[in-house]
Order: sequence, then C-alpha cells, then structure tokens
Amino acid sequence: MSSLEAAGFWVALNIFLLIYLSFRVGAARATHKINLGDGDNVEMTKAIRAQGNYIEYAPAALAGLLMLALLEAPAILIHGIGAFFLFARISHLVGLGMGVWGKGRLVGTLCTMITLLVTGVALLYFSLA
Repeated sequence: MSSLEAAGFWVALNIFLLIYLSFRVGAARATHKINLGDGDNVEMTKAIRAQGNYIEYAPAALAGLLMLALLEAPAILIHGIGAFFLFARISHLVGLGMGVWGKGRLVGTLCTMITLLVTGVALLYFSLA
C-alpha cells in the first residue's frame, strides 16, 4: 500500500465517523424535537459537542496525513498516526458524547494532541529532509 493509499484509507474511515456523529445530532434533534440549538437538553448538547469537537480537530489531522503522503512518508507512519487519531476521536465520543467511559474524553483529548504533535514533527522532518 502506498503512502497516498494509506492516507486515503484513514480519511475514508474518518468520513464515516463524521457521518455517524452527524447522524447522532440529527437523531437527538428528532427525539427531543429541537430544531435549532440545544434546547437546554443535556443529550443534545453532548451530541452537538461531540460532532463539533471532531470538526475542530479532524481537518488539521487529516490534512497532515495527506501532506505526509505527498511528502512520501512511509505508509506505516501514516497508518500509525491515522489509527491513533481515530482511536482518539472514538475515545472522545465514548467519553463525552455517549458518557460510557468516564476517562474517554480525557484520553481522546490527550491522544488527539499527541497525534497533532507527532504529525507536525513528522511534517517538519519530511519537508526539510
């Protein structure tokens, strides 16, 4: 698998995660009959924030994967970063959006920051090499 194919794989999985997060917001809107905003409903707020938080970080992480691929970084590195980012975002969802794993939000946030840091360092390395 080439670096570009590896990046495409992780971008695809993240697109599916975004669809799921968006579906959760829509389902919560239908269930609670809230057309706009959160209606001061805790479940609605959690669904909105889980999606919003994903949207805040995914563009940088996924653009980083694509840039690494274009700089011909090894596919294994792209797979490692992509897998770690997806783990981070699912952990955050399970902790914040679903409330299933109390530490999930913290773990997800820390893993997201580590992903961005590693991606940034790798981009500097491969762009200057």
